[in-house]
Amino acid sequence: MSVPPAGARQVPSPTLPAEPSAPAPEQNVAVTCARDGFSHVVPHAVLADSLASGAGQCTAMCGHVVLPASLASPPGDRCLLCAETSGIGRRAPRRRSWASLARSVRSS
Repeated sequence: MSVPPAGARQVPSPTLPAEPSAPAPEQNVAVTCARDGFSHVVPHAVLADSLASGAGQCTAMCGHVVLPASLASPPGDRCLLCAETSGIGRRAPRRRSWASLARSVRSS
């Protein structure tokens, strides 16, 4: 990807109205806890604050105090309470297709 020269870049004019931007959805991070081995959902801002303060622990969406495991360790099973609270990891409901209906009729 090439970067255009500084003279060719378009800079927004202060006289033009700014484009309305939708608020960014809060970003979440899955962090595996070294204590319980589960992968918890932690808001990005909370994780950044705990890293900046040097606390070494952060609070997940489920309320669990997470001691982040090594990045070399495999991710743990997901915390069901975090998944329910944040909506992450929910699967879309399965829809039956005509092909699966035809197979079920033939096998009967």
